[in-house]
Amino acid sequence: MLRRDVLKGIATVPFLGTFAGCEEEKKEESHKWLEVHLYGAFAVVVQAKKGNSILAFSPRPKTGEKHAFYFNGSTKPEDLTKPQTFHLVTEGREKPSKPDISPGLSDFFFHTERWRVGDSLVTIELPPPDQITFSGPRSPVYFKEGNRAAFMPLNHILKYEVRGNHKFTLECSDKALKCVPSADSYPGVDRFFFEIGPQRILNLEESHAHALAFFNYILQQSFPDLYEKLQLAIPNQRGNPQAFKLDPGVFHPGMQEPRLLPSAYVIDCELSGPLVSTNTSASG
Repeated sequence: MLRRDVLKGIATVPFLGTFAGCEEEKKEESHKWLEVHLYGAFAVVVQAKKGNSILAFSPRPKTGEKHAFYFNGSTKPEDLTKPQTFHLVTEGREKPSKPDISPGLSDFFFHTERWRVGDSLVTIELPPPDQITFSGPRSPVYFKEGNRAAFMPLNHILKYEVRGNHKFTLECSDKALKCVPSADSYPGVDRFFFEIGPQRILNLEESHAHALAFFNYILQQSFPDLYEKLQLAIPNQRGNPQAFKLDPGVFHPGMQEPRLLPSAYVIDCELSGPLVSTNTSASG
């Protein structure tokens, strides 16, 4: 009887080791990331007094202008007859003390205590992310004050670490939307894409001018304390050797290969909106 018990114990040892190994593998498999991609005219506000939660929004353009909104790479714009709202809800996740913000965003990471959302076409409420970063190259721009050069990202990417029992649910005001991660997700990474920009087709020069003007419009409408100091301008081409320049789109033998820039699924984003931190709630 004793001998049989000893053999049973010996047989159990490797099994327990195997089981423990499987559990470790299971834990590794359950570790993934959730990414929220914001392309185009979104202001992104880090609300310190609300646990560094995020409020992203895009003001309604002036009369006569129209913006289109696309969700998860759809080729068909979503309905904007009523404002679209989204809320990312989390369960079982500890809130990070502060998001890690990429140094590449520093030229357009501002602080203010006076801000408002106002009439927004799209509003997105998000929990505090682990990281705020961007993808692709940054676009050279100039602040009107002092003709100061800076580099602006084309997008904002908010990253959330997902472990074990963490759960994420995206709630959408438009019940017709299928609010699940994009088909452009891949193993270990779930992704949501939000894109907003001009409804009409613009050439490169028009697109860039619109992006600069709308960035200033966002500051004026929602962050008035930042407007005078941080509004953008097209630099004086004669006085600045780094001014924007358009070249003919004609191939000539011996010319260098073009540098291809990544863009959003549908909207060719010239610039993104500001990234702003605050200790106060939005005014009316």
